[in-house]
Amino acid sequence: MTAQPRWLSDDEQHLWRTILEVFRNVTTTIDDRLQDTAALSSPDFSVLVVLSEAHNRTLRLRDLCGELGWDRSRTSHQVTRMEKRGLVAKQVSPGDARGILVTITDDGLSRLAAAAPDHVETVRRLIFDHLTDERTAALQGLLDDIAGATGDKTQP
Repeated sequence: MTAQPRWLSDDEQHLWRTILEVFRNVTTTIDDRLQDTAALSSPDFSVLVVLSEAHNRTLRLRDLCGELGWDRSRTSHQVTRMEKRGLVAKQVSPGDARGILVTITDDGLSRLAAAAPDHVETVRRLIFDHLTDERTAALQGLLDDIAGATGDKTQP
């Protein structure tokens, strides 16, 4: 016997749709700003940030996948597109012909530097300017609980 669905109340349905709308609007705004300021997509920006923070600005492809939380196929395709645009470079890992190293290029680093100030200002304007310390703590607690329920490994 299957359990009956726990349907959302009208208020819960309204909240859920608001969450979806806010997520879409924030994502679209960030994507548009990255494109306008540095001709980058959000996935480009994500890859460049991770590589810029890595030792020698280089990571094995599998480690880049882990840092981004993406599967190997998605990461590989993204890196290949970025390599064609000169944002990253790929090379075979010394001592392990199966391993691929991905490095941010000088152009990738300069495009990241060009995008970062506007990106952080956009995030601040869209999210943090609306939060008090108390609301920030409450939101962090809620998101930690949701991450725990979904098995998100990025949460402490």
